[in-house]
Amino acid sequence: MFDKARVLADESTGFPSFAHGQTGIQGVGRTASGISMLMNAANGSIRNVIKNVDDYLLGPLGKAFFNFNMQFDFDPEIKGDLEVKAQGTESLMANEVRSQRLMQFMQTVSNPALAPFARMDYIVREIAKSMDLDPDKVANSMSQAAVQAEILKKFQEANPPPAPPPQQGQPQPPAPAGGQVEDTQGSGGGTIGTGSVPTPEEEGFTGNQGPIQ
Repeated sequence: MFDKARVLADESTGFPSFAHGQTGIQGVGRTASGISMLMNAANGSIRNVIKNVDDYLLGPLGKAFFNFNMQFDFDPEIKGDLEVKAQGTESLMANEVRSQRLMQFMQTVSNPALAPFARMDYIVREIAKSMDLDPDKVANSMSQAAVQAEILKKFQEANPPPAPPPQQGQPQPPAPAGGQVEDTQGSGGGTIGTGSVPTPEEEGFTGNQGPIQ
């Protein structure tokens, strides 16, 4: 009964439960692109609410103030033929669309063949603006980016990353000269092992009584 009531509430309000933190989503919502599409669809109801506020509250209120000042204010410098228009919904949707297009363009020019034709500093600053961030604080200019890249290069040269440990199955480096013994007993070619055992009358056999003829 609780789940059914929650479903009916989602349908009545137009704001689904996963939009405010509900977990356990199945189907399309299990992937990042799927949940992104669902969230964009859920935001449609919020845009409608903002549009109603613009059309029926902010727009008429702004026009009334403007007409009052045009008719009764004694300052001639503020007089003008203007149109008052509330753009809350338009600015919200424009920022979202602009941010998506800038990100797509950045992915396109990430190709080394196309990178010289793109002004990356302008793209980064516009992305920051579309996200309501101050581009002067979060983005560097071309000269600042060059200095930052040089600093990072010197830091990497002074602090090289550690070499990764050898993985199992990779060939090992050769042993130093003079330390390798020919493997005749299947000992793996190591320096520890018996090797070939000398037989009687051979050099190195301890039972020989005299020099080998």
